[in-house]
Amino acid sequence: MRSKGERTIRLFLAGASVACLLGVSQGWAAPDPQVLKGSTPAPATASGAQSAATPQPLREALAKKMGPGQIKSLPKRSNPRAANSAHASMIAALRAQRQVAETERAAILSSQRLAPKGLSKGAATLPPGRTLSDPIPTTPPAGTPPAGTPGTTPPAGTPGTTPPPGTPRGAPTSVAPRSAATGAMKLPSSTVLPPAAAAPPPRSLAGQGMAQGPCTRPTIATVNGQTKGTVFTPDPQGNQYTITGCMFGDQRGQAYIYGAFAAGQIALQIEFWNDTKIVAQMPQQITGELDQSNVTLVVVPSGASMVQKAGFKFYALRETILLTKIPMTSVNLAQVTDTGGQPITFVLPIQRAEYNSPSSNIPGMSVEVRRFSFYVFPGGRDLFDFSKLRPGFTTENMSLNYLVLPNYGDSYQVDGTWNSEWVGDNIRVTWQMQHSHSAINGGPDADQSLSDYGLSVWVTGPKGVSPWPN
Repeated sequence: MRSKGERTIRLFLAGASVACLLGVSQGWAAPDPQVLKGSTPAPATASGAQSAATPQPLREALAKKMGPGQIKSLPKRSNPRAANSAHASMIAALRAQRQVAETERAAILSSQRLAPKGLSKGAATLPPGRTLSDPIPTTPPAGTPPAGTPGTTPPAGTPGTTPPPGTPRGAPTSVAPRSAATGAMKLPSSTVLPPAAAAPPPRSLAGQGMAQGPCTRPTIATVNGQTKGTVFTPDPQGNQYTITGCMFGDQRGQAYIYGAFAAGQIALQIEFWNDTKIVAQMPQQITGELDQSNVTLVVVPSGASMVQKAGFKFYALRETILLTKIPMTSVNLAQVTDTGGQPITFVLPIQRAEYNSPSSNIPGMSVEVRRFSFYVFPGGRDLFDFSKLRPGFTTENMSLNYLVLPNYGDSYQVDGTWNSEWVGDNIRVTWQMQHSHSAINGGPDADQSLSDYGLSVWVTGPKGVSPWPN
């Protein structure tokens, strides 16, 4: 049997062990809730609930509180640089280029008229003053002698009598009998004959935008009046082309441009073709191509070798779209710490912030940035960097929406303001923290802080192309 002294010692040691365990557990417990200066601390009952809670139930509780009517929006804002962007400058250049092409096209089509059916192929010139709408006579006017008749003999009378009406001017007044023909005509020895007509010179490139010289092979001289630098585009604001040169042939051939295209090459749609001029357009349905700074024009005459000329450009058809994805690597997210000493991080193991693109709690937005904690934390700024967009894409418009944490109970407060602004072609969002004190999941009251916003961004760029690489 143990003595009374042994039992006393064992009880003392057990009590010491319990006290030690209680001290350790208190050391590991989360600190009491803290609030910003000027707010009312949470009641003591909140400490127990706060210590036992984790980010997951807090996230769920905040999501339940975000009902309809709790989303507010700032006005949609256009990028002030868009009016003077490279796209705006290119559109102005395309319009000027098309005006030159329209002038050339009108001159080409007005001077060339298609020949009647059954005659020579290609293009032919109608008599001056006649258009395609004028009927072309098929029978000679009344009184005209049959084809091949040199003239008509006037009625008998004295020499010099005026020939009757209908006699062609310059026709002989009489025809000698066949028996009077003497064979080859003999001219007096003193007659001086005119020199023989010279052979026609080789075709020249004069007036085609190139130095004067003979044209001995198919050659491209100009496109829209320029020897190089013309921009090919399916955009209707600039889609008109006149190609000049020589030896294209009067029978229609083919023309296309090639370069670093997904399709390899793009055929032109031919409107008019003759030996020295071509009128064409690009197909308007061309999409999925990026801009090109050096493309080559190729003309393939029918039955002749092709000819090509480099030094041209390609400008893709544009469209404005809402970004459905903004990579997290393109955002500089503010790093803040709450008053409990915990960083508001976007990564595990203790995730106190979320980055979702597209948004999850605010539908239809390009991205959502959500920060939450039991403790208050300061407001801050996030910078969205769009310098990694594919070439040819520019930011056009933006819209900022944010969630409002309802004012439940006491200790409601905010830190920071809501704002969005352009920084060049990038966007800076100034965000606000909201703090409230209320029950979580039906339990005791506890502190909770939130900052949650959605950002929509519209960009303009090549149609049918993903704005982000890869």
